[in-house]
Amino acid sequence: MLPLTPEKAYSRATAACSRREYCRADWARKFAEGGLAAEASAALLDRLAAEGYVDDRRFARAFVHDKVGSGQWGRLKAACALRARGVDGEAAAEALAAVDEEAYREGLRRLLERKARTLPPLDARLRRLRLLRYAAGRGFEAALAAALLGGEDD
Repeated sequence: MLPLTPEKAYSRATAACSRREYCRADWARKFAEGGLAAEASAALLDRLAAEGYVDDRRFARAFVHDKVGSGQWGRLKAACALRARGVDGEAAAEALAAVDEEAYREGLRRLLERKARTLPPLDARLRRLRLLRYAAGRGFEAALAAALLGGEDD
């Protein structure tokens, strides 16, 4: 297979970025896999960023809105995923700080209620522990989950 040319890489990147958000690290990886030289890749990434196609802050906001805003992921899981994607820590922190606290708590409450309905009959202590473990696995803060489950006396 022939290595990717800078013109072809630019064309693919602009077309893909017009459909959804990508971070710089995504494109750096794709360019390297395509055989684009490191210098050409860096220049191309700078061009994409300058033209507004690639923006890690915008990507982080969209990612957090999608994953955390739907109530399926907690902040911890989203932060870990952003770090794994190569997003700058400051951009990730900024996006996570913008999460509406009330909606976040409500999303976790709904998630815990839905999970609680699937649990078999258990004593209150074991039920609470399973729900706390479930919330932790979804990346929610233990203190928040404990606070929401605090009044549970089944």
